[in-house]
Amino acid sequence: MSASEAQTPASNAAGSVPHADPEFVAWASEHERERRRHEAELAQITTHPDEHADADAIGQQLAWKKRQDHEKHLHDSAIAQMRPQS
Repeated sequence: MSASEAQTPASNAAGSVPHADPEFVAWASEHERERRRHEAELAQITTHPDEHADADAIGQQLAWKKRQDHEKHLHDSAIAQMRPQS
């Protein structure tokens, strides 16, 4: 490999092809950055942290009821264990 064929860090940045046009490399990097930003924006719009499919009020009420029932069960179980065995 001669000195003129050696790859410089700038010409091989971000996995680019050696001797690629710097304008194309800059465009490709910016295009990839914009694509990732767009995907992140879509994820924020289309996904919801609520486990229920519709993320509606009924689903939230069901989740609340399930948590309340579980907490009541734990409370009742703890109280039963604390009572003296007869």
